[in-house]
Amino acid sequence: MVNRPVSLPAFRRQTRARAESVRAAYQGLRAMGWTEAEAGNLAAHLAGLDVTRKGWRIHEVEGLIFIRSLVASGRLEP
Repeated sequence: MVNRPVSLPAFRRQTRARAESVRAAYQGLRAMGWTEAEAGNLAAHLAGLDVTRKGWRIHEVEGLIFIRSLVASGRLEP
């Protein structure tokens, strides 16, 4: 597979902004009294992931956002 050129600085900014917005949503929900599982599931949904019965932890969601960014930039093959 041929890697295509990507504007990495702009792409990194987008990924960082997305991860920060997901974390901010998670923290806001936790501050309003949502459980870790509830807030994690909504944060995962905002990141385009399916909800789970046990709920997501925020570091799991952020890890998947990071891996998706590597795949999208061509630095990691699916």
